[in-house]
Amino acid sequence: MFAAVAVIGLGAPMAYRYYLLNLAPPRETTAPVTAQAAPEPSATPVALASAPAPAPGTLEAAIAQVEEVRGSPGRVEIPDELKHYEDHRRFLAVQMADSQDRHYRLPDDEADLAELIRQGEVVEMPPLGDDYVLYDLGTDVTDDPLVHYDPESGKDIRLFPSLAEYQAEDQRLAAAAAGSGRAAAKARAERELLESQYGDPERRDALLREYQAVTSLASDFGGASYDLRDPADRRRFQIRLLSFVRPQARQVLLEIAKDYHQRFGRPLPVTSMIRTQRYQRRLGRVNRNATPVEMPPHTTGMAFDVSYKFMAPDEQNFIMDEVARLKEGGRVEALRERRNHFHIYVLAGGPPPEALIASFFDEVEAAHPNSAPRPAAAPASSGRRPAARALRGSRGR
Repeated sequence: MFAAVAVIGLGAPMAYRYYLLNLAPPRETTAPVTAQAAPEPSATPVALASAPAPAPGTLEAAIAQVEEVRGSPGRVEIPDELKHYEDHRRFLAVQMADSQDRHYRLPDDEADLAELIRQGEVVEMPPLGDDYVLYDLGTDVTDDPLVHYDPESGKDIRLFPSLAEYQAEDQRLAAAAAGSGRAAAKARAERELLESQYGDPERRDALLREYQAVTSLASDFGGASYDLRDPADRRRFQIRLLSFVRPQARQVLLEIAKDYHQRFGRPLPVTSMIRTQRYQRRLGRVNRNATPVEMPPHTTGMAFDVSYKFMAPDEQNFIMDEVARLKEGGRVEALRERRNHFHIYVLAGGPPPEALIASFFDEVEAAHPNSAPRPAAAPASSGRRPAARALRGSRGR
């Protein structure tokens, strides 16, 4: 297992970055990295209170470049291509239509994502590339990967390695449920939930396979091993799962990163890539940008976010001009979000059909009320009496 990392006097986000420093798979090169990547280097304790300046070319140095205070003349000029459409529903509807049109498999949980990785549908982006750095990726990950997530009910179903393990837990819950009070009620509810899943032989076999899928990947993840019984290892494993995208998205990400790096000499800070439905729903509790629609863009593996939190105006304008050019060419859907991120979704086959886009408007509006354009206001009346007649007429309909 990996050695512990000593983090002294840092807030949670900064502590995470240095924590990740000792967990990084190899540096990204021009060839895509998959689950068969080389082993991760062993971690060594790091005392950060008196740490020296980061060595050039390291993950630590890249993060320092991202966060360096700088400025530039001028102001941020947002092009129309990175603003919301007049009909706000269209932004998400385009991405949802593309997801359906391209038949992307959306992972509900870690077991689903592990399957996508094993089949090579997504590729890994190591924490530090030639032109980018993964910045605060997965800082909100707290879930147990050994559960099945049911998107319809929003419930987590615990995974067991065998039928015998489930039966043992069922007996324990039965004993706990025999009492009274909150603990007994909780045990009864948990037992009923598990029985509803494991009582069906076909469903039970599927859940047992999910356990094997997750633990098998964790035991040999590109040469690295993660003990999912250990909270720190479990967190490292989950963060690494979130560092994957589809090959087409990787290509666009690297293209933008290369142009940005050549222009400003800094790595492009990438903050989010693929997400499971489970992680997306939980992220929505703390991040208003995490949409609750049934086909969130990040679950496709075709979306990634870039942080502009520390970028000077000229850097932001450069990125937005690059992304606007890609959008004009039908290669991406994009938005400058309010919470310091550019959201970029890659359209591998160009924009989806207009009729398919429009078919998702109602679903988007249901998830995001008031996203539809408002009807034009009626002209103001010049007299009181006609206005009163109009009001009475509306009540009569």
